[in-house]
Amino acid sequence: MGLVHIRVGKEIKKKMEELIERGMFSNQAEIVREGIREVLLKYKK
Repeated sequence: MGLVHIRVGKEIKKKMEELIERGMFSNQAEIVREGIREVLLKYKK
């Protein structure tokens, strides 16, 4: 598995933490992976 570093704004990070606190995701990496999967599926040829 590869490693990718990203920076997000304070508001995005806050919203990510809210999703984690609500139990929708285990951690920030899980949220990012889900977002990437969605984009890849959207643009799949």
